[in-house]
Amino acid sequence: MYYLLFLASAAAVIFAGKKMSVSGDVIAEKTGLGHSFIGLTLIAASTSLPEVISSVGAVTIVDNPDLAFGNVYGSNMFNMLVIFIMDAMYRKGSILAHASKSNVTTGLYVIILTMISGVGLFVPMPSIGWLNVTSIAIFAVYFISMYTAYIHKDELEAELEETDVNGTTLSSAFISFAVSAAIIVAAGLALSKSADFIATDTGLGGSFVGNFLLAFVTSLPELAVCIAAVKIGSVNMAVGNLIGSNIFNVTIIGICDLFYFKGDVYSSVSRVNTVAVLITSIVVALVLLGIELDKSAKKHRRISIVSWCIAALYVVYMAYVFFSS
Repeated sequence: MYYLLFLASAAAVIFAGKKMSVSGDVIAEKTGLGHSFIGLTLIAASTSLPEVISSVGAVTIVDNPDLAFGNVYGSNMFNMLVIFIMDAMYRKGSILAHASKSNVTTGLYVIILTMISGVGLFVPMPSIGWLNVTSIAIFAVYFISMYTAYIHKDELEAELEETDVNGTTLSSAFISFAVSAAIIVAAGLALSKSADFIATDTGLGGSFVGNFLLAFVTSLPELAVCIAAVKIGSVNMAVGNLIGSNIFNVTIIGICDLFYFKGDVYSSVSRVNTVAVLITSIVVALVLLGIELDKSAKKHRRISIVSWCIAALYVVYMAYVFFSS
């Protein structure tokens, strides 16, 4: 039954993710906030709802912090793998060459946030109440990153192609967006419960199931949104969504800390996650390097060499987690 619940929830997530992409495009156009900013904030937070719900459920309902942390780092790795998938689909050369350089700034925030979370794993930190200082730092940097994105939102749109959304009203787009988000929340709760059962039933452990299976499924909204966005020409919305989702995903660690009352959540997880911090930071850095290099390259490969490196590191990372679990 739990296996069927997992598959049904995954299907619901894919369906809602596709709807969210279309409505997000309309909201970006009608409000004037721009595709990249909407992708980085509203869509990124909404497509990360499965990670939020499943991770909070992992530390509360099933008491498995490993599942939560593995979900966060695994989702961020998979989000970067989506760059490779989009690059393989894109017919106009390297997709990184068509992404705004302003995404590099937000990408740096991903690395900073990931490294901050790593400090909490490596070094015992003091707490204010039950909340670890590491989580407070994560929240602070997240809000700074969103403010930075807002004041530079016009730069984010500098290289964006226009899309036609005249047939849909802003109110109907918000309604569609809200309904899609509600479906994702419900599916996320089901994913958390079923993933914990699968981890126990198969003996694979919370770290691997969180990093691979749960991370893959909870990242399906990002995959669905990004593929749909690329098809309608919104490359910046797709890249902004991935980077924004990674920023928000790391913030989920702080949210899990808010809901974990059994001690220090950072000291309750497997050491496998410390390696995850390093590898995810390297992969994000590769994406940022790819944006810089591919935009200045005179001749573009069909699929960027950076995208191939990301795919290779993803395979290496999953193999490490599997054999270390």
